[in-house]
Amino acid sequence: MKKRYVFALAIFALMAGAAFGQTLSLDTFSNPAAVTYDPYSSGDSTGPQFTFTVRLSSKPSNVRSFYLLIDGTPVASYRNLVFADNSTVNLVVGFFKDSAYATEIYSSSNKTSTNIISGSFAKRTNQLTQQFTVYPSLASGQPAPAGIYTGTFTLKLYNGAYPTTTLADSQSFTYTANVNPFVDVRLGPSTVTYSTGISDYSIDLGDVSGGKTATFGIAIRANTAFTLSMQATSGKLSSTTTTDTINYSLTIGGTLYASNLQLKNTLLINNTKGMYEFPLSGSVNVPAGQDVEAGQYSDRVTFTISAN
Repeated sequence: MKKRYVFALAIFALMAGAAFGQTLSLDTFSNPAAVTYDPYSSGDSTGPQFTFTVRLSSKPSNVRSFYLLIDGTPVASYRNLVFADNSTVNLVVGFFKDSAYATEIYSSSNKTSTNIISGSFAKRTNQLTQQFTVYPSLASGQPAPAGIYTGTFTLKLYNGAYPTTTLADSQSFTYTANVNPFVDVRLGPSTVTYSTGISDYSIDLGDVSGGKTATFGIAIRANTAFTLSMQATSGKLSSTTTTDTINYSLTIGGTLYASNLQLKNTLLINNTKGMYEFPLSGSVNVPAGQDVEAGQYSDRVTFTISAN
């Protein structure tokens, strides 16, 4: 009887050792695809989803619970994508565990029982892998100059149910956002803003026989370096009913342009990538004393903005 009792204990110890030999791990997965972010959009930018797989090495004799979270770099709770051209500029990304983007996946420094991905393998199950999907999102309204933004994050897999801190496996990944260059110019009255401006603005000078001055505004919006230029069709006010012409000058941003208006004039160069939205004041002046036939005189001036 005594030998049988010892033999039974030996069998129990062997079975316990086999259970502890099971391992939880993450299958290798590729970096998520990049997202394109529009800083002028009113809606959030939801990036391409990515999946990962949790694997158990062998059939469990008991339920095996686990949970996962995502840590950032250099601080666990960071969700920053850093601008390649200026490390002080960043975009904030959120990683969500549901397609409704309602519950964000937190980090090891601010985790809660709700803001993690949790799961388990059933007792004696033959299904030894589980796949999960992460849903990235970038909130609208973040000022983001054109360029590439990247961040490094670590997916961490923990043994046991929350809030155990036994790390089973981890895998780092890079998330990238691309912000495309945007430049635009609009025209309007002297009070113009980008949102109130239009692409084709007419100025009615009225009777110019005694000279006339009128004001207007130029509204610029850009998220990258740019050049603003101006070019008149003829550089003089002309009429379809007479060969006479009327001289005029333009003042843009305090600078006078009085000759060679038909040639391309560079008004402003900005070589720094950044977020820009501002107006420039403009005025048109027709000197008095020009002896021309009566008629309707006009010229067309084009303002062009281009990304540097």
